[in-house]
Amino acid sequence: MSGIQMALLGSSGSGFIAVTNTYTTGTAATETVPTGATQVVITLDGGGGAGGYSGSTIGGGGGGGSRSIKTIAVVGGDTVTYTVGSARGGRNTSGSGLGGVASTVSATVSGGSVSMIANGGGGGGSSIGGAGGNATGGDTNISGTAGSDGSLDGPGGAGASGAAGGSYLDVINGTAPGGGGGGSGVDAGSITSGTGARGQVSFAYT
Repeated sequence: MSGIQMALLGSSGSGFIAVTNTYTTGTAATETVPTGATQVVITLDGGGGAGGYSGSTIGGGGGGGSRSIKTIAVVGGDTVTYTVGSARGGRNTSGSGLGGVASTVSATVSGGSVSMIANGGGGGGSSIGGAGGNATGGDTNISGTAGSDGSLDGPGGAGASGAAGGSYLDVINGTAPGGGGGGSGVDAGSITSGTGARGQVSFAYT
């Protein structure tokens, strides 16, 4: 598990200094609400789908991962379980890329229950793009963008985070969090199709 902690300017009336914890890995990991926090904004990004590979042209791009956002009341010591969607490697033989991995958060905190899923994008096919992922459980749920087919050079779909998908014309791997991998094949120099980027989970406390 790896994380990034960022203290933000400003504080609540109790003197609590706002802080954001961002995680780029973790499976069934535990986050503990810091003492003094009264609210958290949880943001999940699902992973991008890997690009497909075509033996005759260029495979389709992987779909972008979705995003889910929820604001809920908390107290210090509440615990939250989260999983960050991992990256999906590309392929160098004809066929579909692997679908992106979902990011999830579940908990029962002072403000109620939390059950959020930001699904990953679909893997690109040998001729069609992967579907964008969808999300559930948030106050706001945003779908990722679908990947394009090989006739459009197979770019991956953008993640709902805004992270770009890859294309064989430039950077073939998707950009984190959640960009879909670009498609590949004989018309793209037979290089391995693009990796679907990892997801991300963040907790912004005030």
